[in-house]
Amino acid sequence: MTENSSTAPIGDGQDGGRLRVVMPVHNAATYVREAITSVLDDLPAGGELVIVDDGSTDGSGEIARAYALRDARVTVIRHDSPVGVSRALNAGIKHAGCPDFVAVAAHDDVVVRGGFSAHVDALRADAGLGAVSGEGRYLGPSGRVAGRVAVGPSSRREFEELREAGREILIPQPAITYRRDAVVDSGLYDAAVDAAQDLELVNRMVYEHGWEVRLLPGPHVLYRIHGSSMSFSHIEGQRMMTRYIVYRNAAQLAGEPFTDYQQWRRDNVPDRRTRWRWYRKDTGALKFRQAGLAWLNRRPFALVGNLAAASVLHPKWVLMKLRVARGR
Repeated sequence: MTENSSTAPIGDGQDGGRLRVVMPVHNAATYVREAITSVLDDLPAGGELVIVDDGSTDGSGEIARAYALRDARVTVIRHDSPVGVSRALNAGIKHAGCPDFVAVAAHDDVVVRGGFSAHVDALRADAGLGAVSGEGRYLGPSGRVAGRVAVGPSSRREFEELREAGREILIPQPAITYRRDAVVDSGLYDAAVDAAQDLELVNRMVYEHGWEVRLLPGPHVLYRIHGSSMSFSHIEGQRMMTRYIVYRNAAQLAGEPFTDYQQWRRDNVPDRRTRWRWYRKDTGALKFRQAGLAWLNRRPFALVGNLAAASVLHPKWVLMKLRVARGR
């Protein structure tokens, strides 16, 4: 089924715990077939996939609509002009009759079988959980799989320690499943922070609305790494949002007022020395990601060069990432 939009009620919860997967798509024709197929192969019984074609011009929308014509589980919402990933995600969540649980899938990643069922089971078992996510691995352009992605608290104790310290809390977005009531009551995604919409929403759910989030064990997604990945092109914005979230979390824990992100940016223009320090850290993190891409593409000289640069510019980031890769 293909539709332009929906303004009907989000849902009434009378669905037996079904799952909706929302996939925002914008100009991803190279990868979107594999992404859609992987979601459909892992959908639990009664599950559905809502694809939001956000003004694609490369044929991605036509590919999505072809799936919808032959699979009743697929619905396509079309935006004639791009509105951004946050609004696209919100459109998919707000589409009529959203069930109890809603997951996010990226248009270029690959879902690992068993992930969705594990997420729904975890959310059903603990009413205090607002969202769960799973570990992942990196998928290179050539199909090579390597590395390990494990971000966020994996136990209640770890979650409480992070929250009491006001730390930023993030669980992987392309493998996340929300309790519908938690994400809706928290106000959905903020379109003003498209580069880090997942970080902002998860921390708002935790610190403002009292939900717990958790990282589940086992790989649930293969993250497609390529030069146009958001983790490459929006690293500065993601870093700035992290700094803002730490400020906002501290204010909320102290019961103090706080400004919105745009005002905070205006009020916290860094001096030259701070800008240089932030530039080194951001560039170091980017170089580490480029080293990972070189590893996946079997380019040893680029791997060594980027890893060396990352180690000089941001050694703490490199050490942290290497510890994660070795296992927690």
